[in-house]
Formats: sequence, C-alpha cells, structure tokens
Amino acid sequence: MKNIYGEFERVKTPEELMDFMNKYITYGLVVDGKAYTGADEDKFEEACKNKWRLAIDDELVSLGYGHCFDQVELERYWFKSHGYEVRTFFIWFQLDYPNTYSMHTYLVYQDGGLWKWFEHSDYHNRGIYTFKTLDKAVSYQRNKHIESNGKRNKVSEEELKHLKIYEYANPRKKLNFNEFIDYIMETGRSWEIKE
Repeated sequence: MKNIYGEFERVKTPEELMDFMNKYITYGLVVDGKAYTGADEDKFEEACKNKWRLAIDDELVSLGYGHCFDQVELERYWFKSHGYEVRTFFIWFQLDYPNTYSMHTYLVYQDGGLWKWFEHSDYHNRGIYTFKTLDKAVSYQRNKHIESNGKRNKVSEEELKHLKIYEYANPRKKLNFNEFIDYIMETGRSWEIKE
C-alpha cells in the first residue's frame, strides 16, 4: 500500500489537492471502524448527528472518509500550509422547525487577484471555480445550494428568506455535530451578499 501521507505531503497545487482528494477521500464518515456513506441516507444521518466527531488537519487522510465539515478542515490545513488566504463558509436554511434541507460547508481561497471556490464534498459541483470577487464566489455557491435543494425539496419563497450564510474560522478538533453548529452560531459572522 502506498504511503498516503507521503502523497499528501507531495501535493503542491490546488489542482493536485483535488486529484488527491478524488483518489483518497470518500464522502462519508467513519465511526468505531465502520464507514457510513450517503448510500444509506438514514444510517448516515443518524451516525453523523449522534456519533461523528470533527476531523482536523490531516487526520482525514488516515480515515479516508469525511463529509463537508471534515473535508473543509483538510482543505483549510493544506491551503494555509501553502500560504493561501482562505475563507470558510457554512450555509443552511435556519428555520425554527425540523426540515430535510441540506446544509453545507465550503472553502474559498485567494489566488493572485482572483477568488476560487474549492469544492470536493458536493459531488454534483466538484471542481475549482474562479471569480473576480469573494462576493461573487459566495453568491455562486449560494445559487448552487438553492438549486440543489430545489431538486430534492420544494423550497418555498418564505423559506428562501431563511437561507443563511456564516463565515467561520478554525473549529477545534473532535466537536460533535451539535457542538459544530453551536460553534458557528456563536462565533461565525453572518454573510450578506452585496453584489
């Protein structure tokens, strides 16, 4: 078996990071040695909400599985280690009642005078997208989030008013699902799209 850490350490560009993640990181989570993926959505959701703990830095490399919360932390680790300015965001429908709408975290980085959305965990939007401004990158991802939820659920105009974006910084290792959401609500900065 190849030394995966060695391969991770040899990643030099964002494109190589995407290739590395495509090869070695699967969307899902590992709890007590058992892998859960979106293939069995009910078991995945239950494990995520009740057993999952946040992987930080390169810990995800050894697991080989991570949902968006984990993958963003691996991405943050790599980009910061290579001198990039990064911003991380959390998007969700902040409603007062249970709903089936998805939430998502993602990373945007600056490369020269441009901003780039690096997306690995959302398979339908996987890639690196380039924008002239940070606001345009956040706005584009917001529209993709609305489109994605619209395909699976019928989001009403009233519910769209409750779609919130928060910029957040480094969470601590091993937060559980509720602690992670609480961390963002307590420390995150609400992001209003201006363009």
